[in-house]
Amino acid sequence: MVNSLNEQLTSRLGFGTWQFGGPNVVNGNVTGWGEVDKSEAIRAVHVALEQGINFFDTADSYGRGQSEEILREAFQQKTATSIICTKFGNRQTPDGQPIQDYSADYVTEAVEASLRRLGRETIDVLLLHSPPDAFDWATYDPTPFDTLKQAGKIRYVGVSSRSVYGAKKVVEAGFGDVVEVIYNALDRRAEELLFPISGADDYFFIGRVPLASGFLNPTYLQSEPAFAPDQYRHYLPDRDRNWLLDSSRKLAFLNDLPGGLAVSALRFSLSSENIGVVIPGMRNEKQVLANCEAVKLGPLPADVLAQIRQAVPDVAEHWKPKN
Repeated sequence: MVNSLNEQLTSRLGFGTWQFGGPNVVNGNVTGWGEVDKSEAIRAVHVALEQGINFFDTADSYGRGQSEEILREAFQQKTATSIICTKFGNRQTPDGQPIQDYSADYVTEAVEASLRRLGRETIDVLLLHSPPDAFDWATYDPTPFDTLKQAGKIRYVGVSSRSVYGAKKVVEAGFGDVVEVIYNALDRRAEELLFPISGADDYFFIGRVPLASGFLNPTYLQSEPAFAPDQYRHYLPDRDRNWLLDSSRKLAFLNDLPGGLAVSALRFSLSSENIGVVIPGMRNEKQVLANCEAVKLGPLPADVLAQIRQAVPDVAEHWKPKN
C-alpha cells in the first residue's frame, strides 16, 4: 500500500487546504484561518499543479465543505490527475452542537457528500478526522470502509491523529493504511514514538503542521505575531503561543540557509524517509512557489539536522501525557 501511494505521487510536497475553509466558526469558536480569497485559492491550486504537486489534503469540516468545493472548482478549470485526501467525523447536530461521529451510517453519508462537493467518483484517501487519542480501535468495525472500497467510493482509509500518541495507537491496532501525524522541526516525537514501532513500515505517513502552525516564519524572528480575530491562532493559550514563538526563534539559524526559515523547515520534514508527503497550507501563488523551493533544494544536511535537535531538544512538557 505504501509503495502504491508513493508511486502515484509526483512530488513529496503536498497541498493542505484547511485555510480554504475560511474563519470556520463552530459553536461560537473560531477554528479556521480567516477569510480566504477564492480566486487566489484556485490560482494557488493551479500553480501547484503546474509545479508538479498532485496530493491535496482537505476535510468535510473545513468551512462545512467549502474547502472541498473550492478544490472541485479548481480542478474543473484545470484538469489534472490528482490524489485527494479528505476527512470525516466532525459534524454538527441540527441545533449546531459539534460532535464526533465515526459510525457506519455517517461514514457512508459523509463520503457521498464529499464526493458531491469534490465532483469526483472516488476519494483516494479517507481519514477519520481527529478521533480521541484513546479511541477504542479494538471494537471499531472496519466493515463500512471495506464496503465503500468494493463500491469504488474510496481507495485507502486511515486516521488524521490529534497527536503522535493517538497515531501510535492506530498503528498498534493495525487500522487502515494511512496515518496523518504532526511532524515538524519543533515537534519530532514521531521519530521515537511512531516510526520505529512494529507495523509502522506498512503505513503511508502524511506529515501535517510542517510549519508549526505558521510559527516557523521569518517574520516572527524579530516581531510579535498579531493574528486576526477570525483565525484560530488568535485564541491560542499563552503557554502554547509563547513556547512556539520562543522555540522558533531558537532555529533562527535556518533563516540563513537558501530560502530562509520556512523553506528550511519544510526541508526538515522532507528529510525524513518515513514521511510520504508533507502538506503545508498554501493560500496563494506566492506561497506555493516559495514552498516548492524546499523540494528543489532537497533534504537538509546532516549537520543542520543535528543543530535543530540540539537547539530544540524536546516539545513543551505540557504537551506530553501526564502518565
